[in-house]
Amino acid sequence: MPLQLLEHPAVSLAQGHGLDLPNQAARARATWVAGRQGRPPLLLVALLWGRRCINVVQVLNLYLDALFADYSCTPDGWSEAQAARQVLAALNLQLFRRRRAGEPVPELSAGLLLVQDGEAHFLQAGAIGLVRIQGDDVHCLVGRENPLGVQAELAVVQHSLPLVSNQPLLLAPQPLLEVADLRAFKASCDDLQPGRLGAVLEPLLGAPGAAAIVLPGEPDNLPPPSPCSRWPRLENVIVGARVDGWTVQAPCGYGSPGRMFLARDEEGRDALFWLADTDADEAFWQREWVLRRSPVPSLPQVLSPRQPRQHAFLLFQFPSEQMRSMTERLAADGPWNAKGAMALLVQLIEAVRSLQRRGMQGLWLDPRQILVADDGRVLLLPEFAAILPGVSRQATPQDAVPLAPELRHGRALDGSADQFALASLTYWMLCGRWPEIACPEGGQVSRYVPLVGYVPDLPAGWDGVLARALAPQPRARFEALSEFQQALERPLAQVARAPVTRQWTTPLHLALIMLIGLLASFGLWLGW
Repeated sequence: MPLQLLEHPAVSLAQGHGLDLPNQAARARATWVAGRQGRPPLLLVALLWGRRCINVVQVLNLYLDALFADYSCTPDGWSEAQAARQVLAALNLQLFRRRRAGEPVPELSAGLLLVQDGEAHFLQAGAIGLVRIQGDDVHCLVGRENPLGVQAELAVVQHSLPLVSNQPLLLAPQPLLEVADLRAFKASCDDLQPGRLGAVLEPLLGAPGAAAIVLPGEPDNLPPPSPCSRWPRLENVIVGARVDGWTVQAPCGYGSPGRMFLARDEEGRDALFWLADTDADEAFWQREWVLRRSPVPSLPQVLSPRQPRQHAFLLFQFPSEQMRSMTERLAADGPWNAKGAMALLVQLIEAVRSLQRRGMQGLWLDPRQILVADDGRVLLLPEFAAILPGVSRQATPQDAVPLAPELRHGRALDGSADQFALASLTYWMLCGRWPEIACPEGGQVSRYVPLVGYVPDLPAGWDGVLARALAPQPRARFEALSEFQQALERPLAQVARAPVTRQWTTPLHLALIMLIGLLASFGLWLGW
């Protein structure tokens, strides 16, 4: 293919690819992106190398589309390097989930190079290397065989390098660097000018792989800053509407009314298309990236768009058709028994703890946004959270139920508010109504109404456990969600271990006993 060239007084670049092997290829892409918090623009260079994959070139281009689209949707409060790292982490988790589900996934290595304001940040995930020419020396940052998706947490090495004018950087898959004549490459870089970058790169592209050369120039001569992107909310979306590459197919019977749809993109991918109720702000993006980094199956998997979004909406992997909201299931089937409620609660606790570990607390656990499958799998679709990373405390939605008293009244807040919400949801699952203290009209003097006598086969002690978790004062609740869960599980375990004693009290049982006694007596008489 012809080389792609980018020439600018601040930074020049040449990139291209060599031979493509069966099930193996590499591709590079670069673009200028806006800096964060008043910093100058940066040149973002991405190189992906894929192996053991059919249609590998198409797959790599789709992943590159997603990387750049995801970067444009990272919170403004993050640094450029942090944003790039989180984009790689999201791709890694996506591949890990697919691999765990038994899907074929490529063996993918990635390198991201950020050039900005006299400095370069290189993020290395897998066998992508970086060569740096410094005077008479050739320094190579060696890539390692740790491809994306092998483990849930991203294995990435990050380097920070000062840029020196006219000292180039070469980005390429490690196998290409191992066979390249780097001394000849260095000699060709002597007194290198931007117009000669293509001629220097071309000899490297006779082998399989791809490469990019970045040549720093005058750091003070930067392009004008890109305008800040704004993602407005959408209103009155109808079936058939096209939004940022997605076509709305049908409304969903769960979640926020009028804001949750099935949508499909040009590749035929289906997604849960969730419209935001306000323009996208820092809290919107922070919430999305908390979900991107949460690997538990009871939380939705965020989909990466192929083109940058221009409106405020979320994209999730579409749930199976058998999933219905808790509200719909309770209306159709009635309240859950204790064992069924506990099975759902364990999955919800796992989801809430994953969100808490990433700085999201004070959740509104709306049953309309909690989906349950026929086999008991749970999917929590969280929207409101009072506390999100890097933003001020969020205002509480009016009439939201259930909410802890301290959350509803703006008092000091910690993770026990989520324990309160989970206990309220458990109470609702068992009897179909909310505890008074979880409602807007509830207060400090609200009385806990015991479930014993109203709920069949309520395990002994559950009323006490729920009453403690629903205490008005956070300090009176359980110290941790795990303690709350164990307090509910112990009575269930005791019931399961209790021996079953048969009581012969029915008339049929009594008649059988009398018949056996008569037969035994008759047998003894004959023997006598």
